[in-house]
Amino acid sequence: MRRMPAEWEKQRAVWIAWPHECKSKGYAMKLEGTYLRLVELMQTGQIVQIVVPSRRYREHIEQQFKFYGIEDKNISFILTMTDDVWVRDYGPTFVIDNSQLKVIKWNFNGYGGRYEFLYDNHAGNVIAKKALSEHEKMNISYPGIVLEGGNIETNGQGIIMLCKSAVLNPGRNPGITQKYAESLLKEYLGALRIIWLTGMVTENVEKTGWSDDTDTHVDTIVRFVDLNRVVAVWTDDKSDPAYELFQNAYYELKNQGLDVVKLPTVKAGFYSHSNIGASGSIAANNQALRTDASYANFVITNDKIIVPVYGKREDDIAKGILREQFPCREVVGLFAGHLAENGGEFHCLTQQEPAVS
Repeated sequence: MRRMPAEWEKQRAVWIAWPHECKSKGYAMKLEGTYLRLVELMQTGQIVQIVVPSRRYREHIEQQFKFYGIEDKNISFILTMTDDVWVRDYGPTFVIDNSQLKVIKWNFNGYGGRYEFLYDNHAGNVIAKKALSEHEKMNISYPGIVLEGGNIETNGQGIIMLCKSAVLNPGRNPGITQKYAESLLKEYLGALRIIWLTGMVTENVEKTGWSDDTDTHVDTIVRFVDLNRVVAVWTDDKSDPAYELFQNAYYELKNQGLDVVKLPTVKAGFYSHSNIGASGSIAANNQALRTDASYANFVITNDKIIVPVYGKREDDIAKGILREQFPCREVVGLFAGHLAENGGEFHCLTQQEPAVS
């Protein structure tokens, strides 16, 4: 039987793509401190597979590890060029089928053509082949539709949750029907039940006031924490630009019979200090832009819950809620403001590879 394991199940590895200056000058410098600490937190529980664009970058990272006293255990490097760091979105999705690891490689088109994607599809294939290199068969499937991994959430027992706004989107899959998309989710992920959230199409992030130009990935608003329980971002503030998005998601989840635990949003928002606007450009009139900073974008490792925090009062509330949901894991907050300025947090830039017994 084929299924996509839940993130809290045993993992062999977690994949990340290191930021590099080929993206834009200062990009790696801005994010590297966050990455170093993230690797240090993740390596205690499983292998950390780091995608780097060149041997020079590998040597640089190894020097950084040595300088900051980060052990080199459970670290592996893979050389291939990437456009950006969001490996969950352009990398493969892993499933287990009759005790065998299989890989699904969806198409990636830069979030409906918003960003360049010269290398990311190839990088996803490199990751898929490397992950399967220790197994007897190269089980890679290509469903042929555009689907980012950040828009796939599962409880590990056949429920797949995703947002319509990003999948049934003319910029990604023109003319696709919900019925056809569901047939692929059943075939390739072993979906037994599919929950569609409405999400929100973001045509202009400055106008919307909510800089999620993925057209809403489920992992920014809702996450499974148990078989029938989710945490969902919530606000009572009607002036919040994402108020309607959060309200819709909450009641859609309740109508599906799920146990919904409210997770706070970042009150009054977290604003970009870099003035990054749509498609990576500088925001109009050099005005600060509210990011899509979210506590829901935590990453689960074998021994930790790594929670994005923003130096806000809600940080401790969010960590407390997640500590209640995952009592057997250490809950650690890590500042994610620099990442949020560029469109995501820890779940977006990681992809777990399940262990196969």
